[in-house]
Amino acid sequence: MPRRVLALLLLLLGASGCGAVADPPPRPAPPPEVRLNENQGPLKAATWRAQAAAAAERARLLAIAIAKARRSTTVSGALRLALLTGAISPDTHARLAREYHDARAAAARLTGARSSELWSVIGEADALAAAHMLGTSRLNPVFLILRRNTQFWTHAPFPAASERTTFGDDPAVFQYYPGHGMQLQALAGWGKANWLAGECLRSRTGPRRRPACPVHELRHTIDALLALGAHRGDFLAFEYYFTWGGGTPPWISGMTQGTAVSALARAAHALDEPRWRRAADRALGAFTTPPPVGVDGGDHFLMYSFAPTMRVFNGELQAVSGIGTLSSLYRGDAEAGRLFRRGERTARAMIPASDTGAWSLYSTAGEESTLGYHQLVETFLGDMCKQTLRRIYCAARDRFARYEREPTRIAIAPLRKLHAHRATAVRFSLSKVSTVTVQVSGRHEATLTRGVALPHGPHALVWTPPSRGRYRVRIAAQGPSGPLGVSTRKVNVVLPKPKPKKKPCKGRHKEKHCKGGQLTPRGR
Repeated sequence: MPRRVLALLLLLLGASGCGAVADPPPRPAPPPEVRLNENQGPLKAATWRAQAAAAAERARLLAIAIAKARRSTTVSGALRLALLTGAISPDTHARLAREYHDARAAAARLTGARSSELWSVIGEADALAAAHMLGTSRLNPVFLILRRNTQFWTHAPFPAASERTTFGDDPAVFQYYPGHGMQLQALAGWGKANWLAGECLRSRTGPRRRPACPVHELRHTIDALLALGAHRGDFLAFEYYFTWGGGTPPWISGMTQGTAVSALARAAHALDEPRWRRAADRALGAFTTPPPVGVDGGDHFLMYSFAPTMRVFNGELQAVSGIGTLSSLYRGDAEAGRLFRRGERTARAMIPASDTGAWSLYSTAGEESTLGYHQLVETFLGDMCKQTLRRIYCAARDRFARYEREPTRIAIAPLRKLHAHRATAVRFSLSKVSTVTVQVSGRHEATLTRGVALPHGPHALVWTPPSRGRYRVRIAAQGPSGPLGVSTRKVNVVLPKPKPKKKPCKGRHKEKHCKGGQLTPRGR
């Protein structure tokens, strides 16, 4: 009993904190030392080798896919190539593929001419892809044409030939070319931009009453049209994507390139945008590259990259004038100055060849200009007059303006020895292209022609007088600008002389003998 009591007492004292202190619990053994250099080095190397092998496999598969896409002759292949090379995003790829599918589906639903026009546009995109010419820089303009044609032919009224239209606030101008659908008309778009930029330049230097510079519209127009440019060789080009005049797409025009250069230079100068000037310099490359890529014709600039022998006066003059705008606004641009001097020499020599003395010619030794082209030449001559201060341009501008005010000069050739019931030629000449009406009045009135368009130079019409008497020939000719020219000539028509009567053969004659019952000269 005492021992038990003593043990209990000791236990109670330990619980109350009095007495000896208990030993701490044992600690676990530390883990073995981790030696990083020895253990993780091989692991990292193995990881890198695996990653490099995976990347190499991905690169190999990508190269195979890119090579396959390059060999493709379809629009889908061109889009896939742009996607694989990183030129477009997956979202853009999906959108363009959907637009192409929508165009084909719409063309299949449409009937008649609408279906034909849309299929022609789709066919031109297919042809570009088949020729491996639907590169990344052409996707934007080609698919814009595709999208606008799908929209137009499924909703808009059927257009007249050469009708132009825009879509919403998009400044791109489209023109209807029968058989080719609605096509992007780059010249019209850049012409509008050139006018806007000119307004901004004039607002800075002109009187205060002039309208303010349309800054927002100009920026929007220039940037939207620049986005439709394509990389052609090593220069920036504004191309056409339909077959026309013997040229297959994509082709360019010196006139369009010159207008774009002028618009970019003017806009850059008016709004102080260096990137627009750099774009103008890149577009100049068209004038130093020979056809069929560029429009460098040696001593002149081509109207069309596919027609090196065709000389269109207003086109060459506009190209030179556009380059001259860049050269005059940025006098330190040596390339623009060199090209302008070369083109100006040729343009100056072409003025006499384009002047008929009453109107202008559209091309060298070709047809006369329409009123619009004649006025266009007049405008460019005025621009060259300001840029060069040469009298030949100023005088030609004034002379071409005078031609618009002058009526057509008509010269009727003399009509002599006219006999009733015998056809005769009424010959006359015109000083300019005109709509002509030729009338003959007398005892019997006749209209030989009415409302026929004839070029300048000599012409002839056949007239058969119905009877003898006095007649008046009246020729009226109206030129393209409106003034009417009239010329008349009085003629006298007589009866034809009666044929001599044939004497019967009777008896013998020394100088004549009988044959067939009539007298004939002896020996015949």
